[in-house]
Amino acid sequence: MANSRSRLPEQLSERVAASLAPLMPCEGGALAVRVAFSGGLDSSVLLHVLAGLAQRMPLALQACHVHHGLSLQADAWSAHCAQVCETLRIPFVLQHVQVSRQDAAGLEAAARRARYEALAEGWQGWLALAHHTDDQAETLLFRLCRGAGVTGAASMRGVDPVRRQIRPLLGESRAELEVYARAEGLSWVDDDSNPDLRFSRNYLRHQVFAPLRERFPAVAQNLARSAEIFAESDQLLGELAQIDACEVALGQAGSRQRFQALSHPRVRNLLRHYLRAADALLPEMARLEDGLRQLAGEGAVRWVFGHSAVCAYRDRIWLEPAVIPLPQALVWQGQRELPWAGGRLCFPESFACSDGRAIRVGVRQIGMHWRLGPGRPQRAFKLLCQDVGVPPWWREYLPCVWNGEELLWIGGLGAVSPEGLDWVGAWPACMSQAAGLSSSPAGS
Repeated sequence: MANSRSRLPEQLSERVAASLAPLMPCEGGALAVRVAFSGGLDSSVLLHVLAGLAQRMPLALQACHVHHGLSLQADAWSAHCAQVCETLRIPFVLQHVQVSRQDAAGLEAAARRARYEALAEGWQGWLALAHHTDDQAETLLFRLCRGAGVTGAASMRGVDPVRRQIRPLLGESRAELEVYARAEGLSWVDDDSNPDLRFSRNYLRHQVFAPLRERFPAVAQNLARSAEIFAESDQLLGELAQIDACEVALGQAGSRQRFQALSHPRVRNLLRHYLRAADALLPEMARLEDGLRQLAGEGAVRWVFGHSAVCAYRDRIWLEPAVIPLPQALVWQGQRELPWAGGRLCFPESFACSDGRAIRVGVRQIGMHWRLGPGRPQRAFKLLCQDVGVPPWWREYLPCVWNGEELLWIGGLGAVSPEGLDWVGAWPACMSQAAGLSSSPAGS
């Protein structure tokens, strides 16, 4: 055992080096890594290991300490971290944050959110976090207690390319890290809030996890392995969602009929996948089921989650921004473009007012009628919208262009303006394709 422990520091360094190897820039240059350095045991080990690897690997290291101001020891911790970085000759960044004790999410969650925001501020490289196997097991327990699904139960990832986060110690136990720290003569600080059972994670660590470890010595490794299995399942569900998204064409000219033909679990999986991709708030089960019942019908649906909305009208289903800028009445004064409802109205160079009347752009007027082209009958605005499949909520956004009191054109109704006017960049792609509109799709 003694010989095994004496080799542990070198073995740990090699495992961390192996975890970094796939991230090294292909074109050469250094891998930029900012270490979240609290001064505790875990982050002290991580910083020391990376500092050693930087002697033989192209690593551009930086350490960042977040000063929460929640502990009387906060200044001392910051000073300790600065001294360690000076000894290791690693650039040190100190970030001060203020955490509200009245935050609706609770002090623990508020501090964590503020910490991650501060750690990411101004950094374009990778953020290295010192979570280990015990942390992973506790995170899984915590999330299961809160009713997490497969994605939540996947817990923390060793490499998270979206958030640019790496956890090189995720396969190591805390006991192994302590052996390394003592073998290398490291010093660290202990958070005085760790024994406070008012915090949920501390309660799980001391009141739940510790007794479990006495009964099941390998519980941390087993739970961490379960998290890996959940992560694999989450990846497979994501791939299934991609297959279903291609079938339904969600986000393009989505088919509501094909969406409704999917099994109930696959529909839920597809929606969760797209809402996560859009960084939208995932709904609770009751709200999810209510929305699915609406989508299973034939009526118009606009279902808002955070910054995104799931929309359905007739046989089309699509995603669009939750908030569409309200259009303001405008007067054209020779501009080639005017902003309108998140997109822009385009006026060709040949467009001009020859009779001196003002060119106005506004929304529909009550009782308004129009004809789609020469020789076509005049029809009410509502009927025109129904004819070409304009969803009810978009009808208030269609740009109407007047020459004085004469209505020249209504954007979004499928009629090409003889004057060459166009409305681009806002209209949902699926509705444009459904109606044969000339307008460009959303996001173009």
